[in-house]
Amino acid sequence: MKIKKQAKWAAIVCFFLIMYFLFIGNNSIINLYATHLDLKKKQQEVERKRREIDSLIIETKKLKNDTAYMEKIAREKLGMAKKNEKVFKFIEGK
Repeated sequence: MKIKKQAKWAAIVCFFLIMYFLFIGNNSIINLYATHLDLKKKQQEVERKRREIDSLIIETKKLKNDTAYMEKIAREKLGMAKKNEKVFKFIEGK
């Protein structure tokens, strides 16, 4: 009888220890899932940054080698013009 009671208590303690480690501890299912989601988010961010870097590398190469692209950027973003050209700036009304 005493052995059955001890086995019952040991089973209950084991059950609660297993539940603790599965759902509450540092390596619990909940923490592992949260870590997994965080990892996916970081991987997406890394991929986005890689695409941005690739885009910047392409633009840098264009700015170094493509004079037509350089001229386009100078005209659009910097408002520059060739000699004897007039630049008109349109101001939108309120």
